[in-house]
Parts: sequence; structure tokens; C-alpha cells
Amino acid sequence: MTTNAAPEGRCPPAAPEHPGRRLGRFAAKLVPWVLVASVLFGISGCGDATGPSQPPYIAIINQFSAAPGTDIGSVYTYRVTEISGQLHIDKTITAGPYDTIIVPVKPATYKITLSGAPRQCRYQGGTEYYLLVPENSNTALVRNQISCQSLITMSTATDGSLPDAAYVYHLTGPSTDRSGILSANDTLRIDEIPPGTYTVDLDHVSANCVVTNDGGSRLQFAIADSGGTTADFRISCSDETARPRVLFFQSSYHQGASGFMLKATDPNRDIERYYWDITDCAGKSVLPGGGRLRRGLTQGPTSGLDTVTVFGAIELGLPDASLQGKCTSIRVVDEYGNTTPVIEELIGNEAAGPVPTQFNAQFINTAQLGTTMQVTDPKFAGVFLAATLRDGVLFPPDGQPDVGVYNAVGYSDLLLPTVPLGGGRPPYYDYYSVIAYVFDTAGNFTRLEDNDLFH
Repeated sequence: MTTNAAPEGRCPPAAPEHPGRRLGRFAAKLVPWVLVASVLFGISGCGDATGPSQPPYIAIINQFSAAPGTDIGSVYTYRVTEISGQLHIDKTITAGPYDTIIVPVKPATYKITLSGAPRQCRYQGGTEYYLLVPENSNTALVRNQISCQSLITMSTATDGSLPDAAYVYHLTGPSTDRSGILSANDTLRIDEIPPGTYTVDLDHVSANCVVTNDGGSRLQFAIADSGGTTADFRISCSDETARPRVLFFQSSYHQGASGFMLKATDPNRDIERYYWDITDCAGKSVLPGGGRLRRGLTQGPTSGLDTVTVFGAIELGLPDASLQGKCTSIRVVDEYGNTTPVIEELIGNEAAGPVPTQFNAQFINTAQLGTTMQVTDPKFAGVFLAATLRDGVLFPPDGQPDVGVYNAVGYSDLLLPTVPLGGGRPPYYDYYSVIAYVFDTAGNFTRLEDNDLFH
């Protein structure tokens, strides 16, 4: 390879070191994309190997941003062209991704073209740029920033009592059928597969362990050329002698609200929270924001009980027909993280619950909000209470009134609480209405709303 020729080929075997041709770790610490014209002692790399040459040089270094195991490619191509055409310098060099490219040139302006990165890699400064090599300079340095993401990053995160040690994964998609082993807390990056829709299943999960991530043990996703797709499995394992059990679960959806009733038991009397969601009946949430977590079951009416009854409701505002054929899912967890399996119940039992003979929510004064109710239906089981408030009082503003609940478990009698107002709580003028969800023993509910809190 000579200075004025236009050879094309791979980086040659290492030659004896020559003063001015070793560029080591020093260059990697320079500011990205800064072009340096200075004397750099001890330069080496990939460039002309026909014998000693004189400055100036162009040095090209790749710097990668990629997680361990991500494919960054094996052969990169660099073309250095003097743009006027008068010097007849047009060189193409192929080399490994971490090789330093050293090209002897003459003072002039050059176009540098880069290629060879896999499709999931991006040249942050582009693949073509121009570089001025001044008179009396030694080395013009370019540090090329390349970021790469694996096409799929698969991970497992396991905790709890008696956790599994490993799982078997099965990945299927276009021209792809792969299986392997993932440890309990592991990360696997997969590249060199075609774009398209893929499914990954996680198998060999022990009976005391529950896959709790959205989608459960089967995840489906699309692979794009840019990469960055994740398949994250979250597994929670329980002590079988201490985990809670769901004895009864019934749900329905009407008037824009999901109402549900559950009974659960725990040998240690420490049921602490539940997770609720609306799913496709295969573990995948159909709600834009996903499911909800409600805590506080170790306080209030259910504190210290071995069997708890929970009445709950969540306002969604979605058309009733849009959730027909979907499922309400529930999972109950104790204070130590022991969890029930995820239970899904088909939405479709839309019968109404009891209708109160009296229901009234009213400001007692500016510091108290009271609620009274009378129900004569013998199938009455309980009531859940919520209130609507001015947008932004409880949650970040979203253009809709905020909804706050009285507690996480509802009430199994009609001794409904008086809510304190002000003194660190929302003042009376922030309240718009009180909503009551009245349940019968089968778990059916009636939704009532009082919009006049002054009477």
C-alpha cells in the first residue's frame, strides 16, 4: 500500500514498531470527534505497511457503547478520499472493530466513509464526514462513536423463598427455533436473527414460584433492525407453608368501573396487598398503564385476620363493550412477599348488586364529609367507597378528576366512616362526589354516585 495508490484490502499482520505509529490508550481518552493536529509519539495501528512513512497521518479509532455479549460486527471498512482529486489519494481499508486505523496522507481535505456495523448499531456522528489535515501537522485523529443494542435482551430476576436455580427458555420466530438455559438471575443477548414477531416461553418454573411480569411466562414482541427489544421475566417464589390462598374471586365491569370481591386466607395472618389488572386472559395487560397495586390490608378492618374479605373497585371510564371477553386478574401477597398464583376471571357476569334504599354523602361542616346508606337486600355483602376530587389534587394533572379510595378493603357493614377535611388533607371545596360500589354475596355490584355533597 503506497501513499498515492488506491489499494483495497484487510489490515496486514503486525509490523515492527515505528516511531510515530503507535496510538494506544492515550487516544481513547481524547474528546470525541475532536480533530487533533499534534505530535503523538509511539503510534501503531492498521495502515500502510510498505515501509516507513512520514507525517501527516489520519488516525481513526472506534469507541463502542454496547453491553457485554452484544454483536458489534467483525469487519469494518474505511475509505479515505482526498476530495479535490489532485493528490490521487483514495484508500479503502478493512479491519477489526477495535483496530486503530493509521493512514499516511498529505495536507488536504479528506472525505472519510465508514461501513460494516451490524444493523442494530448506529454511528452517532454519521457514516460520512470531512476532515482537514493542515500543513505541518502530525496526526489528525477521529474517534468514531458507535452504539449497539442487541436485537433481544432476555433477562430473569428471581427472589423469595426457595427460589429456582435455573429455567429453560424457548424462542420461536421467523426461521428461528432456539432453546437454552437461563439462571435464576441472568441476562442473555441474542443477535443475528431476522426481523419479525417472536415468542419466548419460560419453562421449568417450580410450583412455589410465580412469573409475575406482564404477560407471565410467555412474552410476544416484534424485532426491529434497530434492536433494543427486551424480554424480562420476573419470578417470585414463596414458602409453601406461609403463602396466602385465594378462596373466592368474582369480578365484573359496567358503568366504566371494574368491581371485584375476593376472599383470601393466610396461615400467618399477614396478607398485606393485592395486584389487580385487566388482561387478555393469557396474562397480558390490556390497559395502557398496566395494573394497579393496593396495599394496607394489614391495617384497618382486615388487620390480624386469617381470612380477609376485600371489596374493591377501579374507575377506568372505558366502554363496557370494549372489555367483554377480557379477564380481571388478581394476585394476593403477604408481608414477606409470599404470593398466590395470578388468578384470571372472565368478564361477563354483569348482573347488578343490591340497590340501597338510602344513600347520601354530605358535608357535615367544612371539616367533615359523612356518608350514610341503608340496604334491605339480604344478599348485601359489603360496600367500597371512593371520592372524585379536583384534577391534580392526588395525582399529576391529566385533565380528569382524581379518584381517591377510602381504604383498600371496603366495608362489610354499613357503619361508613366520616372523612376529615383540611389539616393536610384536601379541603372540602376539592371534593366533587362520592361513589359507592355495593356488593352482594355473589360478588355482583351496583355503582352509585352522589354529586351533591351539600345536601
